[in-house]
Amino acid sequence: MTLKANDKPEERAKPASDNRHAGKKGDPCEFISPPNLLLAKVTHDPNLKKIVNLTKSNFKVEKKQLVKMNALIAESQTRCIKAMNSKIVQVEETYRDLRNRKKPPASELIKRVQDIHNAAKVLDHTPVMRISTSLLKYLRNLSSETAYAPDILVAHLDALFNRNALDLKLDAPTKMVLSALETLVEHAMTTQKKKA
Repeated sequence: MTLKANDKPEERAKPASDNRHAGKKGDPCEFISPPNLLLAKVTHDPNLKKIVNLTKSNFKVEKKQLVKMNALIAESQTRCIKAMNSKIVQVEETYRDLRNRKKPPASELIKRVQDIHNAAKVLDHTPVMRISTSLLKYLRNLSSETAYAPDILVAHLDALFNRNALDLKLDAPTKMVLSALETLVEHAMTTQKKKA
């Protein structure tokens, strides 16, 4: 006679009432709702650690505070956008020089583009971040201060000046523009390495 896995004497001796899942159909999973530790941390109220569901608690959201916070966030965002736009406007002089075939030193351009990149990062403005990252990558890998191709810089600056046409959520046309600029930089860097 052979024993099956569930024919152990100790398992046979257990009554069905001791088994939590006895008589239940379906998956015998137990769902656990952990306490809302993040809510307790944000509100600085240790009693909220015990709350699992806000709808069942006596915690009330202060609507006036919420309105003030939203206004503050909107105001800060507006200030950041103005700061980024003013930094982009500062590059217009360099843009005109490049159009007229003058070559300002790369170190000067790096500083200005880095400022734009930092402002875009704070705003989480992905198109401007990717444009400035691509341009910084190109400028930082130059063999000399004026060894850059003005057309590559002009293409990036054109994209920056037309940033309102780019979609923050990166729709297909925006992705194509950003990918084209990044490909342009990769190609230029590869060509530059081959010449060296």
